[in-house]
Amino acid sequence: MFECMPLSTLRHRLLVLGGLFLLLLLLLFGAGAYLESRSALREVQAHNLETLATRLAADVDDRVRTRQVLLEQAAASLQLAPPQLERQGAALVARFRDLKGMFNNVLLYDRNGKLIADYPGLSGRLGADVSTQDYFRSTRDTLRPQVSEPVRLGGEPNRAVIVFTAPVFSAEGQLAGVLGGSLDLDAPEFFGELKNIAIGQGGFLTIHTLRSRLAILHADAGSVMQAPVSVDPLLQRAFKGIQGPAGVGVSRGVPALLVYQRLRNVPWLLGVEQPLHEAMQPARLLGRNYLLLGLGVLLLLLPLAWWGMYRLLRPLPRLQAQLARWRHEPYAAVPVLGCREMQDIAHEVAAAVRRRADCERQLAARDALFDTLSEESPMGVLVVDAQARLQSLNPASMRLAGLPAAEIGNWIGRHWLDEIHPDSLPQVAGQWQQLLATGSGFELLCRLQHRNGCQAMVELRFSELAGSGGERRFLGLISDVSAREEARGKLQAERERSMLLLGSISDVVVLTNRMDEIEYVNPPALALFGVPASDVLGRLLGVFLNLVCPESGQAVALRDIERDAAGKPLALDLLSRDMRVQPVLLTLSVLTGNSPLQGCKVVTLRPDSERQHRELLQRRAASHDGLTGLRNRRGFLAALGEVLDDNRVHYQPHVLAIIDLDHFKAVNDSAGHEGGDLLLQDVARIMQRQVRSNDIVARLGGDEFAILLCHCELEVAERTLRELLQAIDAHIVYLGERVFRISASIGVTMILPQDERAQPVLSRADDGCYQAKQRGRNCLVLHAGAL
Repeated sequence: MFECMPLSTLRHRLLVLGGLFLLLLLLLFGAGAYLESRSALREVQAHNLETLATRLAADVDDRVRTRQVLLEQAAASLQLAPPQLERQGAALVARFRDLKGMFNNVLLYDRNGKLIADYPGLSGRLGADVSTQDYFRSTRDTLRPQVSEPVRLGGEPNRAVIVFTAPVFSAEGQLAGVLGGSLDLDAPEFFGELKNIAIGQGGFLTIHTLRSRLAILHADAGSVMQAPVSVDPLLQRAFKGIQGPAGVGVSRGVPALLVYQRLRNVPWLLGVEQPLHEAMQPARLLGRNYLLLGLGVLLLLLPLAWWGMYRLLRPLPRLQAQLARWRHEPYAAVPVLGCREMQDIAHEVAAAVRRRADCERQLAARDALFDTLSEESPMGVLVVDAQARLQSLNPASMRLAGLPAAEIGNWIGRHWLDEIHPDSLPQVAGQWQQLLATGSGFELLCRLQHRNGCQAMVELRFSELAGSGGERRFLGLISDVSAREEARGKLQAERERSMLLLGSISDVVVLTNRMDEIEYVNPPALALFGVPASDVLGRLLGVFLNLVCPESGQAVALRDIERDAAGKPLALDLLSRDMRVQPVLLTLSVLTGNSPLQGCKVVTLRPDSERQHRELLQRRAASHDGLTGLRNRRGFLAALGEVLDDNRVHYQPHVLAIIDLDHFKAVNDSAGHEGGDLLLQDVARIMQRQVRSNDIVARLGGDEFAILLCHCELEVAERTLRELLQAIDAHIVYLGERVFRISASIGVTMILPQDERAQPVLSRADDGCYQAKQRGRNCLVLHAGAL
């Protein structure tokens, strides 16, 4: 059906493609030339318009200046006093009838703005008062000639004039009156001549005043004496005093070239406008000529292109004939086609045909090998289509299902899922649907419906065959894993029993591999490490187990224990993650034999309670007083140092008190050291009752005590210590038949933010205690330097 179509042959297609390319090239060239010519033409037209605007502005300036000079000369020739000017006004104005060619009317005003004469005279105009008009006031105030804004006449609202004024001076130089000349905006003397200036066919001249922005000359009569409704950007810049080159704007609703010039002798803005389509008309003619020229060139080149295509494609029929021959004789020689490109194509096609023939032979050999392997393989091999129908299977597949191999032909075309056990069918069917949807293979364990009634556990692998053409085919491999799964079940049961046994042990048990990586930890070990099992398994044991020697404090490595003390319990210190020291008994054992666990290590940890209790007693004896149970000087200084370190970070109020017992020596001398010891124990109990549980009470030595009231304001501390004074003073000691009473002297100081060492704080409290002794004992003194 393609033989009769115009583009059925390569020659036609190349010809059309070449023609389109040539046409596009010509269009691009023509468009570029047209745009460049249009841009150049626009610049030339803009330059011409600017030149014209400059000349017209100079001409209008000359016309205005001529009228100003004539009016100034006429005013200067009068030199009359104000009374004379009023009496001779009509005769004087008649002298200036020559000005009628320059102005529509000549007017003479007295110095108060009253019209006293005009030429030619109009009835009813004499006596008119213009003293409120801007042009008269400016002339009177500045004594200089003026040109007015357009003024509408009161009796004739459709008539507007421009008034030129010049001051009239007396012989003494005083203002006697004002001589004026008016120009009607509709009169032919001035504005009519400018309106008749032709700028092309549709261009025109405009004049606007700069102060009121009213149009005094415009091609549209309705725009005269009107401000622009929508100010063009070029006109807006011109009003602001910015004069630029000609530009494109909108005039009377159509695009136009615009240029504006300010006049030198009068505050007017002259504009020259020319429709853009008129200015660019030569460019359109040039574009049309370019298009006709391009079409002519295209028509001339098409026959030449046809002849060239015919010459270039002559070898194609010979190549077509050779391709038909290679279909039956793939190793035939390559003919000479007379074109290097065609010759290269022929060689490449011949090589591809020969490679295809080689691949077909290799594929046939592989199919034969696959059939042989499939027949002899102990693994079941299935090939199924997308509808789960069997296309081929080997004898091993029949044996795995308990079927005779001779019935293979009866199973071709049946669904392979029919042989899956009902217990495994939902899982297998779900994986099969996912394989159809995504094309990704799957592997799983399942059970088959064995004809002999035994449990046939198999490992099933399925994947999609690549290069199967339009029909999707899938390869399935089936392996019998019944014996392996049975052994795995027994091993798993044994492992679970072992894990249950290890989990019931209260000691820490850790199993590592040969690389010291954790394989198993029991619950006590997880509690010791303080992390979940997922963060422990597979990581080095040394990350969680930091061991040091109790005597030297040196770190102990597991490899040193394995080398020197494997199987022996060792007394070590375990550093927890928060740097706490815990005495433990560690035993490391290395598994031997030919089992898979050969070289693995078992580490057990048991808390060393006896050593831990012994060390606790030693630490308490080092920091507490043996008589009273309070902290001794060493323990108190350690607690005070911790408070000072904390205050460097964030200050809190703390109070330190030094307490010295009064008259204790008399008790000690009278009742002996045994009586003195009993009294000290009573005082220690009184102090512990009077202070809070978080306060620190210490016996510094002899009958000297110290109390550190933590996080306590000074007022609260003072009240607590005075109550302590009363309690000690009220205490009575009975020793045999004798009765003793004592009191106490207390020195108190606040711990300041700048305190860094314990000695200055203790010195301040000692000074307060000494002052209490000097004041008669049984009192409390606050140190003045720490209040």
